[in-house]
Amino acid sequence: MGKLGEFYRLLRDGFPVNRPLWPWERDGQLPQGKPSPVPVAWPQLSVVRMDSTYLECVDSGFLRKGFVTVMCLVFLYILGMPSSYIIPDIIQKWHEISLEMILAGSFMILITIPFIFFFILLLRQECFTYTHFPMRFNRNTRMVHAFLDNKKREIVSIPWDKAFFTSSTFTGESSQFIVYAHKLTEDGKMVLATFQLSQQSEDDSEYRFLQWEFVRQYMEGDDKKVAELANMVEEVMGVGGRRETLYESFRQAWAAFAGPHLHLFIIASPLILLTTLGRQIAMWTSKIPRWPEEIEATCQIAPDDPNLRDDKHLAPYGTAKRPDVSRYAGR
Repeated sequence: MGKLGEFYRLLRDGFPVNRPLWPWERDGQLPQGKPSPVPVAWPQLSVVRMDSTYLECVDSGFLRKGFVTVMCLVFLYILGMPSSYIIPDIIQKWHEISLEMILAGSFMILITIPFIFFFILLLRQECFTYTHFPMRFNRNTRMVHAFLDNKKREIVSIPWDKAFFTSSTFTGESSQFIVYAHKLTEDGKMVLATFQLSQQSEDDSEYRFLQWEFVRQYMEGDDKKVAELANMVEEVMGVGGRRETLYESFRQAWAAFAGPHLHLFIIASPLILLTTLGRQIAMWTSKIPRWPEEIEATCQIAPDDPNLRDDKHLAPYGTAKRPDVSRYAGR
């Protein structure tokens, strides 16, 4: 199977495991202790919580959550409308219904069942699961923990120095660049588990390594570097132990479809409002992820930690200057 085929399999089933590393994964490896091709750090709307002990980030699907939910509900409503008229009519006028009408109604209902089943399965990608799939990077224990977005909803733990981080570009209608991590067998040949960092970008984007560098520098930097990174965190994803508020869902949908551009917001406002509704439905039908006690026990912090960043402790807005990475554009 070629690279494009593997990408579509990834979209359909998630990252495949119990397999050898793909050749391009070895080529795109991001080794610990070595700066990336764009060695500039920025949190990129990924941080749930940060302090001197650990950094917690959202998963790659979090920023896009909501759109699939609302589209599935719209299509399920459209598909369900004929049945909602036909079935009551048959019940009320059963003595007047001919065999041909029963067969026609039955046929209409039957052909909609596969589509209804498909959209329900698609809906479950965002609803009736977890509000998000967090990953936690612990500086003290040198461990990485992540909720896996798979059927078993497992938590994987990997020593930082043994995690295999790699980058890859999958080409289709547009080229998507992602950074993800594998847990490998002891011999380093087989993939046991995989999780993806939250940010995706175009292949030639100068911003493609910013979040990876933020994580790498956090795990490998000294206390001064951690303080520098903490002062970049002007905003966090407000899902640490709770669900998003309506306002937070609106801001996430705005960021996903329009970014900082007011004219794009005006154009995309109907889509943003629908996605906001979808995010809220996805949030309130899903469970809040809770870390096991043994992981939480290793993530204790000092009460006066100056590097604490959560929804109550943020760097003053506007004090963190976004780094200039224009010289890396197109590389």
